[in-house]
Amino acid sequence: MARTRKELQVNERHIYQTELTQCPHCGAPLVAQRHYQWRKTVQHLDQVVYVASQGKICRNAQCPHPGQVYSAAAAQRETVPGCTYGLDVIVQVGWWREQEHLNRVQIHGRLRERSVQLSEREVDHLYAHYQVLQACAARLDKARLTQLVAEHGGLIISLDGLAPEGAAEQLWVVREVQTDTVLVVGWLPRVNHETLAALLQPVAALELPLLATVSDKEGCVKKALTTVWPDVPHQWCQAHYVGNAMKPIYARDSALKTELRQQIRAAVRASVGEVLTDSTESDFSPQLVGGLAVTEPAAPAAAPAAATREQVVRALAHDLQQALARQGRAPRVLSGLPLWADLQALRDTLAQCLQVAEEPHLRQWYTALEAHLPAYAPAFAEVQQAQDWVTAIAAILDQPLPTATDPGVGGDAVALDLAHHLGRVADLADLPPWLTHFRDDLLRLSARYWSGLFHCYDQVGLPATNNAHESLFGQTKRQLRRQRGISELREALLRHGAWLVFRPEATSPEQLQADLAQVSWAEYATERARYDRRQAQFHQRSRWRHHRDAVLQQRLADWVEATSTC
Repeated sequence: MARTRKELQVNERHIYQTELTQCPHCGAPLVAQRHYQWRKTVQHLDQVVYVASQGKICRNAQCPHPGQVYSAAAAQRETVPGCTYGLDVIVQVGWWREQEHLNRVQIHGRLRERSVQLSEREVDHLYAHYQVLQACAARLDKARLTQLVAEHGGLIISLDGLAPEGAAEQLWVVREVQTDTVLVVGWLPRVNHETLAALLQPVAALELPLLATVSDKEGCVKKALTTVWPDVPHQWCQAHYVGNAMKPIYARDSALKTELRQQIRAAVRASVGEVLTDSTESDFSPQLVGGLAVTEPAAPAAAPAAATREQVVRALAHDLQQALARQGRAPRVLSGLPLWADLQALRDTLAQCLQVAEEPHLRQWYTALEAHLPAYAPAFAEVQQAQDWVTAIAAILDQPLPTATDPGVGGDAVALDLAHHLGRVADLADLPPWLTHFRDDLLRLSARYWSGLFHCYDQVGLPATNNAHESLFGQTKRQLRRQRGISELREALLRHGAWLVFRPEATSPEQLQADLAQVSWAEYATERARYDRRQAQFHQRSRWRHHRDAVLQQRLADWVEATSTC
């Protein structure tokens, strides 16, 4: 498709010269070049400007950097390399996309209303510029972190990774907890202590004191943290500790629920289906006229009529269906125990109804429940006992964390309470086999986590969990869904996830523009090259999937040329 030629009317001409007058390396006077270093026409939101930058150069032959060209900083604040739209346009696109959740078509329409000439596809390019600028602006700011160290005594570092479903790579983020600042982001095709230690090196290179770290207790994470910062307290996420303790309980509970539900459904399916199918009642029957729902005047409320025998049977059938449809959420929310309690309560109610009057369907349901529930009582009692142990652990750990004015209970006191609880559990005798196995696993798990469970009760600002990182990943996913209107995020996360985790602190487009204007062209070029390399990987993948024959023909041509020179 042929490109539409832009018809731009330049409103102003901005010719910038380097602000420096002396060489920063040798002190010699800088000489202006006779030509423009670069020039281009730039579209802003309110005008079109011709921008040119005239650099200066050091002529001192003894200078350690002879011939280096010094650019005008003011010119670089107009736009970014490789772009003919002003920084205000780039910032506005990012603001609309992230703060107002507008899509490409809507943003294009708003820019056209402001007489900015561009295609819809150009909106995506402008948003890519914005992502790169945001990443640059959020880079390690040693001055800010040094001020934080002066205020709090040191940094608190959090480390966690996100693995998109079906992806070979994982997105890992290093974050400063007290300021909620993203420090380092990287894609790791292989996650081990060496790659994680390399990811942490930019933070370690700052040589700023660390108060503590917080992370999940994975083997490679622990080894990387203890390698980089061997003398720093490492807090293991308590939520993952409790969650890992609950996993065997959830698995046992789910297996019991599935088995019990299958048996009950097999016994009552035909009867329940007969009751619900025979009913002539309709819960929802709107009147439709021309596609519009007709709203009729509300009739005066009548006194509720007494339920009939058939209505009560039908209601109990619905109750049985709802009980059998119980769902849990791994690993903390069980479904088997609530199902067990629901069916017991329903069985007792059916027994009471049958004492009043016989009914064949109710009798069949009661008989099925009475026949199957007793056999599962011991197993569910074991699940309940195991859950009580873990619930007690969570309650012990759920203590107020220290603040600047309240030191709290202290890590030693919490550790002592947990040790007493686990000791009582360890002393229990004559436990069933499954409960004994679970008790032994729980004690081993607690021993592995023990060294990193209690630092948060002694260090102000150190969280007990790593859930804030999970929230960051959740926000990134929700932002992608809002922007793209898709539920499958693997490809989008792989492409742009490393640039989406940064959150601007600005509260207005003007403040955001002032923050991004501090990014130098050199910083932008470095980060843009990283961004382009990432996108090139997916471009190659797309070419292979959609133009395989052309790719193979090019490989053959390259091979012929390469071997002809041998």
